[in-house]
Amino acid sequence: MKQLQTLEEMRAKIDKEVPYIDVKPYSHNIVGVVLSMIAKEYGDEEANSAIEDFRLDELGWSKKETK
Repeated sequence: MKQLQTLEEMRAKIDKEVPYIDVKPYSHNIVGVVLSMIAKEYGDEEANSAIEDFRLDELGWSKKETK
């Protein structure tokens, strides 16, 4: 997988994978890795926003508490 650099690219990757969670192998893992990358590069608030925007909480992800 090519290295995703911008927040926009990372969010686009999540958007692409969401329909395939629990359908295609590894989609769940890819979304988890990208969320971790967002949190590392842009902070937990951005990762939480992605979880909310893509309704990932309904698919098993939970937001991290931010200070």
